[in-house]
Amino acid sequence: MLQEPDVSRYKTKPYSHQLRCLAEHGHKRAFLLSAEMGTGKTWIIANNAADLWEAGEIDAMIVFAPNGVHTNWTLLELPKHMPDWCRWKSHAWSSNTSKRELARLEKIYTPAPDGARELRILTMNWEGLNHKRSFDALMRFALGAGRLLIVGDEASGYIKNPTSARFKALLKLKYMTKYRRIMDGTPITQGPFDAFAPYNFLDKNILETESYFAFKTEYAEMIPDTVSGYDDNGQVVQKINPLLKSIMDRSGTKRIPQVVQKGPGGQPKYKNLDKLQRIVAPYTFRVLKKDCLDLPDKIYKTAFFEMTPLQAQLYKKAEDECRLVYESEETPIAKLTAITKLAQITSGFYIHPEHEEPIRIEGDNPKMDLMVDRVKSVVAQGSKIIVWARFHAEIDEIVRVLEAEGIKVVQYHGGVKMKDREAAKIAFQGDPEHPDNPDAGWASVMVAQQQAGGTGVTWTAAAYTLYFSNTFSLRERLQSEDRNHRIGQDQNVVYIDLVATGTVDEKIVRALASKKNIADLINGDGRELLPF
Repeated sequence: MLQEPDVSRYKTKPYSHQLRCLAEHGHKRAFLLSAEMGTGKTWIIANNAADLWEAGEIDAMIVFAPNGVHTNWTLLELPKHMPDWCRWKSHAWSSNTSKRELARLEKIYTPAPDGARELRILTMNWEGLNHKRSFDALMRFALGAGRLLIVGDEASGYIKNPTSARFKALLKLKYMTKYRRIMDGTPITQGPFDAFAPYNFLDKNILETESYFAFKTEYAEMIPDTVSGYDDNGQVVQKINPLLKSIMDRSGTKRIPQVVQKGPGGQPKYKNLDKLQRIVAPYTFRVLKKDCLDLPDKIYKTAFFEMTPLQAQLYKKAEDECRLVYESEETPIAKLTAITKLAQITSGFYIHPEHEEPIRIEGDNPKMDLMVDRVKSVVAQGSKIIVWARFHAEIDEIVRVLEAEGIKVVQYHGGVKMKDREAAKIAFQGDPEHPDNPDAGWASVMVAQQQAGGTGVTWTAAAYTLYFSNTFSLRERLQSEDRNHRIGQDQNVVYIDLVATGTVDEKIVRALASKKNIADLINGDGRELLPF
């Protein structure tokens, strides 16, 4: 019989799935921790690193994480989870070149003065891989580290493109490491191609090829070089379609690029997905919240509204322009820009040709009024709410309007300094380290941007979440949802989408739902293969 694990080894009490992950994968050179947000991924990695250090398998660890989250590793997560018997020190990379900061950095390079073994940990934002100074710091650390573990936190959002300079820089470090880990709640969001970069980084042998070209050919029906193209019904055509022509013109080549075929319904024609699931399974630990945590329910609601006549007029004009963009041979960026203009109009803003920033549409703003109504209702019952918005102009207006109503608001987005973000978290969530802190817990509303606040933070003080505006990113949506639906939440969480009837708002919500099907399939959650 297997012995029960000694939970006294751990600083914080583990869940059974965390212990199972350590038992099944902790000794492996590489694995992907595909655990949903809020299931305690950081606990697993911290204690896995401590175990490997104790066993003499590693001497140092590098953690790559989203900007700001990499600081949380050093300031919050590691002190919280690293066991007391592990001697360790860590430093969060900063571009600050002050003497004080450089002195702190120097300490992480230097072994313990008394000669005792200690686990040295450097945490860095993913963007650091693209800059010479930070990469030089990484190389210096890696060369002097001895046996090294590399961890990629939310990796798929940053190394999805295997041809990028960032991924190539990561590969240089890969060959200097003994152990590699990726932790990501949604490693695959749009299709099987998302799997290549993370698994190739973990171990070149997992996918049975190092060639991205060969990988794509294995798992999708591609338009071959000998065929001009395919129509919407999947039939061969002799004339090269506009998309292929535009790609060829921009690349300066007459060779037709590798493009995925599409079926009659417009879905990419993937294949061999059962094989892909089978070969990655031994290197993947999948955790769903519903299977391991007794969390409250998620409740989804949609609040519809009608635009004002002026909004509708501006929207119709922008919609016509958007249609022309899509019918032309414009780039994906141009198409995204056109859609963005539509989304901004439903929120009450308009990008005028003479202005760089969106300006407020004159008159009433039905979406803003609806937001205020919902927020006031939540606050009146003594609850807290997170309001997610996409654009800075929206955030500024939301904060102004709510404060005018006498509602206590804090902000968390790219325009807020890191120290002020930390203060905002305490003002909203409270201060578990100092519960008597007079600056803690006073705010009722957190107004945040998904790109900045969607990862690495816990806001379980809120039982309500409102989406003033959405992005097309499934990753950002799922990450933001789980800021308050995670360990520590004891109430049902209500998610409210504000949607202008018959507009792009509805299409965005549907697009997110559509992408979720693909993610579930590749992650192995689906009961049967979907007919792509």
